[in-house]
Amino acid sequence: MTIKFYDLFSGIGGIRLGFEEACDELGIEHECVLSSEIDTKACDIYRLNFNEEPKGDISDIHDLPRCDFVLAGFPCQSFSYAGAHKGFGDTRGTLFFEVERILNELTPKPRGFLLENVRGLVTHNKGRTLNTIITHLESLGYGITWLLLNSCNFGVPQNRMRIYILGLLDRKPALTLMSDRGPADSHIFKRKKLQRELFSTFSEPRLVRDILETNIDPKYRCSDEFVDMLSKVVGRNYKKLHGVRLIDYRGGNSIHSWELGIKGECSQEEINFMNTLIANRRKKVFGIHQDGKMLTLD
Repeated sequence: MTIKFYDLFSGIGGIRLGFEEACDELGIEHECVLSSEIDTKACDIYRLNFNEEPKGDISDIHDLPRCDFVLAGFPCQSFSYAGAHKGFGDTRGTLFFEVERILNELTPKPRGFLLENVRGLVTHNKGRTLNTIITHLESLGYGITWLLLNSCNFGVPQNRMRIYILGLLDRKPALTLMSDRGPADSHIFKRKKLQRELFSTFSEPRLVRDILETNIDPKYRCSDEFVDMLSKVVGRNYKKLHGVRLIDYRGGNSIHSWELGIKGECSQEEINFMNTLIANRRKKVFGIHQDGKMLTLD
């Protein structure tokens, strides 16, 4: 038996990769019969990863081949903690209903689906948004189970929590997994809960300096030009770089591109101005009027 599946809002194919690896482990044949993505750069990478060309806008897709299972990481910005929480008031939030449309139009209906989104979907609009999604899916004849899982607990070098909504036609999924948001420090979690054997052989903690290689490929070394740029900021005392970020963000212990002269030499006055600007840019007073607000060094 071969499972024919859709990969909707496919991105570069991350959900598909996990699904295919799971099928391979279980000895299940699989075939992607339709993928959809509108981001051109993501499509380029998807093409390299799978040698397939994703179709474009999902709302324009009406020629639907038979399908057993649907994967869909529908757009999350409308529900994200980092976004404006507009939910279904945002056109991206309404794209869930395209998933519903496809599930409803297919004959026979797919036997199951896996939807993925940000954790903000759980609490958005006091939980009513998630309840709306579940109600619509149940009306199509699917039993629904959802979980909050953190990728750090599954061998992935991330600390990222997501909601996974699993549906099966005419029956509710029975899972052995339980929601697990994971800790703020995923490494502590691994040490205490999952991977004790990784640390049991060490009588004391190992530091980064203990595992640094001595014969390093020259391609990993900083260029002389970049070393000179750093020297202008820290002199020759490179120990000052410990814990420092080389990034144009405010806050924290950062060295910025204008201090290094990466995009052109800056005078000390210009450097001071940029540092003042980036430190003040999010203060509410500067949003009262569109322009004309003068920055001070205070």
